[in-house]
Amino acid sequence: MTSNFKRAFSALTEQQQALVLAAFAFELTILARDGYEAGTEELSDPQLVRRINEVQHRVSIAIVSRLKNDPGRYPDDVLMDIVAGSGADKLSAQLRSSFCRAWDTAIGRPLEAISPK
Repeated sequence: MTSNFKRAFSALTEQQQALVLAAFAFELTILARDGYEAGTEELSDPQLVRRINEVQHRVSIAIVSRLKNDPGRYPDDVLMDIVAGSGADKLSAQLRSSFCRAWDTAIGRPLEAISPK
C-alpha cells in the first residue's frame, strides 16, 4: 500500500475509517472462501484461512477502537501495513484489491480517484 493510500486513509474521519474497515471486514469473508473445500465443511487451504483470520482479527479491533475514539488504537500507517499484506504475494495483492473495493463501497468513489498508485 503506497504512502498515498496511507495518507488518504488518515485524512478520513474516525467514522469514515470505521466504515471503510467494516466494508473491508466483509471483503475478507469473501477472500476466506478461497480456502474452503467446495461442498464440504473442510478447508482446502487452512493456511490461507488462518492468515485472513488474523487480518480480520486486527481489522475488527481497529473498527471498535475507532468507534470508541480509543487513543491506544493501531496507528493508521501500521493498520494500513496490516491491510496491505506482507509484500508481493498473491494474498497481499488480493488484500489490497479488497481494500480498494471496500473503500469504494464505504466512501462512494474509488480509492484511486483520491490517491493514485
